[in-house]
Amino acid sequence: MDPERARWVGTGIPPRLRGITLNDVEEMGDLIQPEALHKARTYVDQFRGQQDRNWRALPTNPNIFGQGLLFAGPPNTGKTTLASAVLCELRRRWGISVYQTRYTDHVSRKISVLKAGADTVPEQLSRWQYAIERVEWADVVLLDDVGHEHTTDSGYAEDTLDQLLRQRYDEGRPTLITTNLSGTEWSQRYSKALRSFVDRCTRRTIFVGETLRGADA
Repeated sequence: MDPERARWVGTGIPPRLRGITLNDVEEMGDLIQPEALHKARTYVDQFRGQQDRNWRALPTNPNIFGQGLLFAGPPNTGKTTLASAVLCELRRRWGISVYQTRYTDHVSRKISVLKAGADTVPEQLSRWQYAIERVEWADVVLLDDVGHEHTTDSGYAEDTLDQLLRQRYDEGRPTLITTNLSGTEWSQRYSKALRSFVDRCTRRTIFVGETLRGADA
């Protein structure tokens, strides 16, 4: 297999975005706000320093260790494109493990595993479990379209997000998030406590501006 192609196997990054660079995004012109692109570049450049540990395996920069990015804004403003480019840059530049998934798909897989029975195809169950483990343990994960998942009276999706973000942050594994929700909408859908925690576990909050035709979510 071609080495460049092999680099993206098992990353969950959509084929149309595999290997995309921040330079590619910049060449799209007005698709992405310059400020958002600048913050994305800064994050990639500073990533290794953010994640450094000392000889005792303690973070050398504890205030930013394990922090990710939040891309928030209206639909069709290029959030997923920019977030995927950051993921690809981190993989290519620093050689870390990365994984991308829509949050709705992650919740669906978790529920499917819980409901799996004797008639569940073993190969399918294995694929679900693999994807779930990647979301939990990859060095950097992109949760796309947070806020689009179906809500239930049990609050399963909301509780899963809370647990996942806190687990990854405690492990020092940054999470990238894209969402259409504003800060107020986030607090209404989830909780003020989780909204506050997101401010803590994401190094940057990037608001991608006006809707532009031809952009992705």
